[in-house]
Amino acid sequence: MATATTVNMQRQSINQPWGMKICGGRDFRMQLQVKKVDANSPAAGFVNNGDAIIAIGGTSAESLTHMQAHQLIKSAGNHLQLTVLQGHFKDIQGLKPKGPVKFSPWRSKQQ
Repeated sequence: MATATTVNMQRQSINQPWGMKICGGRDFRMQLQVKKVDANSPAAGFVNNGDAIIAIGGTSAESLTHMQAHQLIKSAGNHLQLTVLQGHFKDIQGLKPKGPVKFSPWRSKQQ
């Protein structure tokens, strides 16, 4: 089982992006996670695709909406502390349909 790891990232200025994309949040009914990390960014080497975000700057991410998490990261200044479960979502990253999708929520049921 994965253990929580706290990482501390630094960037040169607030104009420099952290270099990671997140997805999920309470409003999406999905745990926050790192979706993508750009190479040669402040986040590279600290977090990876598929890491679950447990806390941002000491604030639990459990009940945060996506926008609240985004604002906490944005307001962190040049130092960002994340607590993550490394590789928590890694096993499901590559799941994609192998053929045509047969379910369409827009089709009405035929009776």
